[in-house]
Amino acid sequence: MTAEPMSFDHREVLSRNVIKGLLAGGLPFILYVYTASGYAHWLDSGEFVAAAAEFGISHPPGHPLASLVLGSANLFPIGALSFRVALVCCLLGAVAAVALFSAFEQTFRVSGAIREPLIVPLSLAGTWWVAGSQAWWFQAVRPEVYALQAALLCVAIERLLCVATSGRDGDVRPLYHAALAIGLALANHHYLALLAFVPAAWLLIGVWAAWGCRPFAWSTGFLGAGLLTYLFLPLRALSQPFLNLGDPTTPSRFMWVVSAQAFQKSLGPERVAPFREHLADVIVAMGQDLHLGTLFLGLLGAYFMLRVRAARKFGLFWLTLWLVYTVGRALLGFVHGNPDALAYFMLAYASVGVFGGFAIGVVLSAVAEAAPRRPRLGPALGAIIAMASLLQFARSYDDTSLASFADTDVFDDGLRRSLPARAVVLAHNPSTIFRFWGGEAEELNRPDITMVPLPLSSYPKLVDRLVSEEPELKELLRNYVLDGRLNAADLQSLAALRPVFVEMDIRVAPEMFDMLVPEQLYHRVLTADITEADEGQAMQRHGKLWDDIYARIGEPHDAQTEVQLLWRHYNDALYFAGVGDLHGARRSVGAGLSLNPRAAELLLMRDALKHAFPGEPIDITPFRVD
Repeated sequence: MTAEPMSFDHREVLSRNVIKGLLAGGLPFILYVYTASGYAHWLDSGEFVAAAAEFGISHPPGHPLASLVLGSANLFPIGALSFRVALVCCLLGAVAAVALFSAFEQTFRVSGAIREPLIVPLSLAGTWWVAGSQAWWFQAVRPEVYALQAALLCVAIERLLCVATSGRDGDVRPLYHAALAIGLALANHHYLALLAFVPAAWLLIGVWAAWGCRPFAWSTGFLGAGLLTYLFLPLRALSQPFLNLGDPTTPSRFMWVVSAQAFQKSLGPERVAPFREHLADVIVAMGQDLHLGTLFLGLLGAYFMLRVRAARKFGLFWLTLWLVYTVGRALLGFVHGNPDALAYFMLAYASVGVFGGFAIGVVLSAVAEAAPRRPRLGPALGAIIAMASLLQFARSYDDTSLASFADTDVFDDGLRRSLPARAVVLAHNPSTIFRFWGGEAEELNRPDITMVPLPLSSYPKLVDRLVSEEPELKELLRNYVLDGRLNAADLQSLAALRPVFVEMDIRVAPEMFDMLVPEQLYHRVLTADITEADEGQAMQRHGKLWDDIYARIGEPHDAQTEVQLLWRHYNDALYFAGVGDLHGARRSVGAGLSLNPRAAELLLMRDALKHAFPGEPIDITPFRVD
């Protein structure tokens, strides 16, 4: 039996939807791909490349879905793995934009307050303005979990709006799609997914009234199906992949990973700044990214939507969505310049976009009604606004594009590639740890090096695994776990067997400085056969190393690269001041102040160096950050 041919009307609707989807997501996708990173970026991008390399288990909550989805990059035939993972994120960002466009379109149409010819161009305008923001764009051009999270949550929102706007005579199956998407989102970044349940209540009440409780029973099953993705964690951990953080092979360790106990202090009372300051920081960051005028336009649109009876519950949904994601980020604190912090705003931006589009739509509909003899005026203005929204991509380009980014590749030489054979690296900086994992998982060229992630030593089974693979680390790691600091005798004992490198950090006691000398991007533990002449040459090579790094990364500097440079110059300055090398200290202080002229600790150190005597160590206690 052959299938009946598709009706002309159905084909026409499908064709229109495809065109709208290509407009909404195609343009962002092209720009995302054009500006995608050829190398993994800073923060935990390297970790997710390592997870994608062989479907590993990343930091809590494990991100099982991200490991599977980003791991699909292994199927691409060309390009470095980090670039292929970034391409997957580009596609996910475009999917999020398409779903967001459909959600905007349904919201505008159900209100009845916006004329039909204006709905599509204003939906495009809102989508492009949001998709072109730094918070959205930057998640789509680097290996991360947030583009996947945005795609899942936007699909869930669109599906929920679809069933909420259809009424009793509509189709309830989109509710099941939404439940599955939320279940999968919970298996990717459960905090962001849980926040979505609060605004969803406004629409679910109407669904309950129209359909009763039976669809919710089915939805629970679909949500549970998404949560089954978490079974990937213990099953994959049994095979001991390269990245296996938390080793969730037992119920207790599984709960430790999934509950993200390592990060729950972010919600504790020990936050440095009060909540109101974090909230103010969040709103200021939104205004800078979306433009302050957009926030005021969104406020006007929220007022209009709440005044229109047919749109009121949808207005409450979008308003609550903005509120929970704004407050949700403020509860965790806000770190300026951190793209991961901006990612929490993605759905809050969607709310601003829909409200802004609604405000413009109401005004343009009134203009069209006032000029009935000019029926094309409203659509023309809508098209102009849609095209004008593309300016958001131009606004965000310089802060977002990673098309020419190669800084992490430059750093990888000093962090991993150029180290001597069988080196042991004791790393403090999370970015160093993630870069090491990502680079080695991708290149597989330094399996002889052992990197010890000291801040993660409390992770279950991590130390046990290191000791089982490298028995000579046993005493050093045992004492570190017990005392919370490195032991000088253990370091020297290990250095007699293998080259040992310590990443300079404020957690390194000044009493240990005399047994360390700079080499590559670390400080090497001295052994008995190293002379003073060797130490002097090491100091000279250190200055040349930084000259070479700056020459290779060029100008202007990536914002996160500047963070890494500043932190390293600061720690170098502490080291040189602590051993009495005033020339090295002044050079490091000057390099740091060239990046941040207002760095308080460096300014204090600069003043202290003016009165110091050559060769005399300086008490660095006043210059150490907490």
